[in-house]
Amino acid sequence: VCSVMDAPPDPRSPSSSSLLTETLPDAAGGVSSADAGGGGVRAPPPALGGGGAAVGVGGAALEVLEQVGVDNVGVNDDNGDALGNDNGDDDNASENAEDYDKAADVSRAMLERTSTSLNASVATKGPSSNNAETARDSSSGKGGNAAADGAGGGKLPTGSAASAPSSFLCPISMDIMTDPVMVATGHTYDRCNIERWLFQQNNRTCPVTGLRLRHLELTANFALRNAIQEWAETNGVALPTPRRQPAGPTRSPANILEGHDEIIWAMEVSGKRLFSASADRTVRVWSTESLRCDVVLEEHARPVLSLAMGSGKLFSGSYDCRICAWDLESLRLLACMEGHNDAVRAMVVAGRLLFSGSYDNTCRVWRVDTYACVAKLVGHGGPVRTLVCSGSRVFSGSYDKTVRAWESGTLQCVASLEGHSGAVRALAAGSGMVFSGSDDATVRVWEHDSCTCLRTLEGHEDNVRVLAVDDRHLFSGSWDKTVRVWCLSTLTCLRVLEGHSEAVLALAVCNNRYIVSGSYDTTVRFFSLETFNCEKIGEGHEDAVRVLASSDDGVVYSGSYDGSVGVWQGGQ
Repeated sequence: VCSVMDAPPDPRSPSSSSLLTETLPDAAGGVSSADAGGGGVRAPPPALGGGGAAVGVGGAALEVLEQVGVDNVGVNDDNGDALGNDNGDDDNASENAEDYDKAADVSRAMLERTSTSLNASVATKGPSSNNAETARDSSSGKGGNAAADGAGGGKLPTGSAASAPSSFLCPISMDIMTDPVMVATGHTYDRCNIERWLFQQNNRTCPVTGLRLRHLELTANFALRNAIQEWAETNGVALPTPRRQPAGPTRSPANILEGHDEIIWAMEVSGKRLFSASADRTVRVWSTESLRCDVVLEEHARPVLSLAMGSGKLFSGSYDCRICAWDLESLRLLACMEGHNDAVRAMVVAGRLLFSGSYDNTCRVWRVDTYACVAKLVGHGGPVRTLVCSGSRVFSGSYDKTVRAWESGTLQCVASLEGHSGAVRALAAGSGMVFSGSDDATVRVWEHDSCTCLRTLEGHEDNVRVLAVDDRHLFSGSWDKTVRVWCLSTLTCLRVLEGHSEAVLALAVCNNRYIVSGSYDTTVRFFSLETFNCEKIGEGHEDAVRVLASSDDGVVYSGSYDGSVGVWQGGQ
């Protein structure tokens, strides 16, 4: 299993942010030649549909924002829902929407990091010292600006520490180290101080350099400890007894499955198989027993954004405007369904029908047996971002700030649910209610039959990105780094789950035992549904955790921006 750790008590979220950069796929169309080692389903590349030249992101994120503009889609940043370039000259709505969304995410991270660096430069002599000063203030229980302590900021050595060699002093407390340990960067700290920095304050960086640590292992520096003890004996200095913080997280071997070359956008679990869809244009099929990739499904010419299952079939929706149908047992390609003029971002199976939502502002309805399109649902004024099935109705959420309710029997729109002031990015349903999460930082609760708004749930301080429900609770994950737990019977907030240091992008309920969250901070957290305490932390991904899926046997799977799949034994 991946590095699932017992969480320290009372975790707190620091105000740190990491810059996220992704690599755009090859601009040319065609089919990738990923090798699963077990063969794959391959076909000649189809013609590209719904062209549009995507604007690159990364170092030029701010320039992209200026070029695309807010008015193109009328929404704030997204998670970067699609990657890929096309050779076409026309500009599709989804290209603009996705380029804007991706660039805004990257630029936000850039601005946060730049702001942190500027503040550090003002407060101290540089960003590196600012990290150590911050840790030093935290270690001593002191708040405020580190620069107030002196010209260099922070605490100066006093007493016996003032005469000790500088290499004997902990950079955090400036006291003589009694139990020196090294972190992943090779820097040495006193164990009690670095454990507080990492495990109680939930930091993931080296206090001296500010670099993200590749792992949280602490290695005892015996050579330095012996040198300190010899110096103390020679100079008649009495060293205090080493102070120990509560034990940090324990770690187990990691199961990180490699294979995809780009971001993973969607995952589904069926029996003993896991399906992962990626911006590398493929769907990989993994054995949940051997944890090996058995087959690579290659038919799409653009990033694969969505997956759905029903009637013994797997459906994959892509930026190439098509939906592919695959047999769940043989993994044989059954059909390619065409009709959308832009990326297929969301799908849901309702009985014998497949509903698909697209950035062409429409939903389409397909028969799952004949693969024929039986209806084109129009009405949204912006890209359709999310779908959910509730009873006899399917609800669609859009960048146009509305939710529409469609009757699956008549395929007619029975209501347009209005009230949000920002894009609707998440939908969930349960207990006769439908929930919508929006960029306006709220969650709206709609009665299923009348489609009236029962309540607006407020409390998040930033965009609501993901929703999940169980029998008793609604869970909302936000860019404000928190997960909120709402009681379904009273529609009140029961708890705010903290610990992540960056945006929460994914949620999954695991075996009615945990609510599991994935974040831009690269971690997966397991919160108990009984106490709502964080009991486990999973680490292993090198980039943001974008999507989560759970199985009936208590295993959670995570898909990351780094293209890897994580396997976590959290629910047993």
